[in-house]
Amino acid sequence: MGAHNFHASVYGETADEAYKDAVDEALFEYGHQRYNGTISTTHGFVLIPLNEGETVDDWAHRVIDDKRVQKWENCACVADPDEPIENGRSLWHFAGWAAS
Repeated sequence: MGAHNFHASVYGETADEAYKDAVDEALFEYGHQRYNGTISTTHGFVLIPLNEGETVDDWAHRVIDDKRVQKWENCACVADPDEPIENGRSLWHFAGWAAS
């Protein structure tokens, strides 16, 4: 089986809450198959900050080459610096490799 990269954006009070919600949504939409090509094939996340002047899209492309981001392992996570906190919830971005 293979892998492809993904980028998911989810609101949450914390990164942990947002990650759980993203995984739950992926499982609901795409099922529990181990190779469904979504964030649900990861086993957690690691916070990797944006570089100065970097956009979220640039960050998502950069982190897929980070050694801490691997298929069946962690994806990367960062809070969106341009999205205002709404009702105590931030917009979190997750990017990495999904089993497919």
